Amino acid sequence: MKPKVRKIYPKVLALLAIPFILSGCAKNVDCDIPERHVHKYIGFDTRGIVTNYFDSEREYINKRYPFGTFQYQRKDDYLEITKDDEEFYKVKGALFKGEENWHYLYNLMLNNEDYMEYEYKYRSGRYTHYAWTQDKNKSGLTGKVRVYHYKYYGYKITCENGEYVLEMSPYVDDIRDILDEYPYVGLGCFDEFHKGYKIDPKKIPTLKLSEIDEFKQPDLTNKNLYTNSK
Repeated sequence: MKPKVRKIYPKVLALLAIPFILSGCAKNVDCDIPERHVHKYIGFDTRGIVTNYFDSEREYINKRYPFGTFQYQRKDDYLEITKDDEEFYKVKGALFKGEENWHYLYNLMLNNEDYMEYEYKYRSGRYTHYAWTQDKNKSGLTGKVRVYHYKYYGYKITCENGEYVLEMSPYVDDIRDILDEYPYVGLGCFDEFHKGYKIDPKKIPTLKLSEIDEFKQPDLTNKNLYTNSK
């Protein structure tokens, strides 16, 4: 049972609740359910399907991310809630249960592969400039290499002094490591980290990522939700 509250910190709502960006076609849908409730919504992209619950009567809810717009469509299924539960869903915003959407998260990790960037220099007029590229055969390579790696995070929603509070998890290499304690995640539940190296520029064209990548990789040969599953 979710904890009950009477109010919520205004700054928590302003900073942490995730607003919806509604399209012009996101009209209200007739609903004859007399009890307080949240509707089930389904969205999908190239990574798979996401199931979520929103305190909304909209037919469509659009959420914009750096990688594009994710659209949820309302379904007939719903969950009955209390008046106090409405505050919980305000804080939850567009976060969804990771365990219920494991296949989406698995595909997210599968697509987020480590990669390398290489520094190169070039001249423009009297000045020398430096930039980064993923082309290992680029002219003017300096020998500086960066390995990029993805780490993941989730959230838990707790009740402190009668208020709902959203708390972010530590970063992990495999999102399964935190879903028990931090069960809620977002579509963009990852950040990039990088580590630098100095390599002989002549060796870079044949350099393999596995030769220098020191980041821990998630075990994606195991497709189960729990990393200790067989």
